[in-house]
This record gives sequence, C-alpha cells and structure tokens, in this order.
Amino acid sequence: MTMARSGTRGLSFGEIADRYDRFRPSVPSAALDWLLPDGCETVVDLAAGTGALTRGLADRVRHVIAVEPDPRMRETLARTCPHALSLPGTGEQMPLADSQADAVLISMAWHWMDPDRAIPEIARVLRGGGTFGVLWNHRDLSVPWVAELDRFTRALRARESGRGVTAPAPTRDVMDPPTGSLFSPLEELRLTWSMTVTVEEIVGHLGTDVSAVALSAEARHAVDEQVARYARDELGLSGDRTVELPMACRCLRTTRNPDSAP
Repeated sequence: MTMARSGTRGLSFGEIADRYDRFRPSVPSAALDWLLPDGCETVVDLAAGTGALTRGLADRVRHVIAVEPDPRMRETLARTCPHALSLPGTGEQMPLADSQADAVLISMAWHWMDPDRAIPEIARVLRGGGTFGVLWNHRDLSVPWVAELDRFTRALRARESGRGVTAPAPTRDVMDPPTGSLFSPLEELRLTWSMTVTVEEIVGHLGTDVSAVALSAEARHAVDEQVARYARDELGLSGDRTVELPMACRCLRTTRNPDSAP
C-alpha cells in the first residue's frame, strides 16, 4: 500500500512485510460485490501491499494484476498469491497498456498518491466504462472499547518513540479522488463487519499501523508486550480465546467516461 507521494515513509511498510501479510484485515465480500463491475475479466489491485485485497480478487476475477512499488511487499505477495501477476509500479506510473483493465481498485492507499498524476494514469489503464474504486478498511473507532484500545496504543507508541506526546486519533478524513471529466460522479457504500481475533492477532494487527512501523524494532516489541498485557487484563483475552473486533469499511466507485481522453 505504498506509493510515490509518500517517499521513503510509504515504503517503510516493507520492513514488516511478513507481519503485514499475516495480520492486515481482508476486504469484506460485500465490498467486492459492490466494487467489481459485471463481467470483470481484468482487475488491477493498485498499491497492493502484500495482497490482502489481491487474494479476494483472485477468487473472483480471471486476470488479477497487483501493482506495488516496494519489492519486499511484492515478494511476499508473489509467494502468497501466485495466481496474480505482480508488477512494480505506482499510481502515477503503471507498467500497463492503455485500456487494459476493466477495473482498478485501491485499498488503504489513496492518500499516498498524487491525484493530479494518478487520476489520468488510472484513466489511461481503464477501458471506457471501466470501474475505478477505492476503499478504506479500519477498526471502528465509534465503538468505545475499540477507541480506548486505540488511545492506549497511541500513547505507548508516543512514549517509546521518545516524543512523549500522543499523536491525535486518526480522523479518517482522506480527500476523495477527484473525478473531473474523466470519470462519473462518485458513489459511496459504508459497511461494518468484524474480525475474530486472539490476543496474538490483535497485537499483530495493531502493529501494522503506520505509527507502529515508524518505531524501531526494539520499540515495536516493547509496545507489543504492553498491548498484549492490556488485551489480557482489559479484554479478557488469553491463549486461544477470541473477541470480535469491530471494523468499518468505506468504499467509493466511479466509471471511466469513454469519451474523455486522459
């Protein structure tokens, strides 16, 4: 999920590629049902990361192309999702032919991209009438215990980083993709769902947040231990006991105008 606009910060996710692959949430089926156009034969998973979205697409679409700039993420994706074609590239420059795809989807990565360059490039790769979709798939911070877990974890990271000031809660306010003359007006779908997680899985999942990736390996380990203690003491998790972690998924889709040139 890393793209050119982010620079080295975006590419830092490759440092935890194995954790990212194991603990990042999958995309709910209802979101894919809504995002994929009827008769989709070729779909591009742009900023594919280690393939959380790619795997869901591979179960539905004949030709799946995963575009990801970080070689460490791409290596993991190729190993765990061999049926997809994995290519280096960014939202601003994809190694694909004009009008090659029926759909281009982006999960959790639009904010890394430069809209002025990415929108024309996405339009170039899509056939006329093709679908461009983006989605954000987060812990549901409207649920009080989830919000409290988030605050606790952010405070730990701030302390371990040496800043001493807790980062503000994520607002999830990412600018929506501009459509202009190239695309139809955006449509929106919001979903809630849940992941069944053990203490190990909730610690691993929290450890894929961008503020966790920014920590040193030693600091990440210290935070992991304290989050595990919190999960045992406050959430009653231990061993194989599980809890339903509430999630919220926001999806946007638009259609490539066939008469507009990028």
